[in-house]
Amino acid sequence: MTETTLQFIVASKILWLAVFVLLYGLGGISGKWKRRFLGSAWMMAGIALYSIIDHSWSFWYMFYFPMLVGALSLGYGADRLSDKLRKRTVYGLAIGFSPLAIVIVNHTYILWVLHIWICVLSSVILGVFNPTKSARHEESLIAAASGLVPLFII
Repeated sequence: MTETTLQFIVASKILWLAVFVLLYGLGGISGKWKRRFLGSAWMMAGIALYSIIDHSWSFWYMFYFPMLVGALSLGYGADRLSDKLRKRTVYGLAIGFSPLAIVIVNHTYILWVLHIWICVLSSVILGVFNPTKSARHEESLIAAASGLVPLFII
C-alpha cells in the first residue's frame, strides 16, 4: 500500500472511533445496551475490518468483543470518593485489558501498557473529578481514550 493509502486508512480509524464515541455516549444517556453491546460490536467490526485490510486477521481477535462487553458492563458509580476512585480504576483496567488477545497475537505490549494507562487515567480523572463542562464531554473523552489504541494495535 502507498503511504497515501495508509494515511487514509488511519484517518478512517479516527472516524470509526467517532461512531463508538457516539454509541458510548448514547448508552450513557439511556439504553446501556447501546454502549455495552452495540458499541462493543462496532469496535469488534472495526478490528475485523482493519485487520483484514492489513492482512493480519486472527481468530483470537474475537476475544476482544466479550472482554469489551464485560468491561463496559461494570458499574462505576458511587457516593464516596474512595469508592469512586476504586470503581473507576477497576473500570479503566478492565477496558485496558480488553484487547489482550490482540496484543498477544501482535506483540504490541508497549502500546498495550500505554492503552491501560490512558484508560485508567481517563476513567479516574474524567469520571471522578469531572473537569469538563458536562458529562457528555467526559463520557466522550473516556470513550475516545478507550477505543483509540485498540484500532492501532492490529
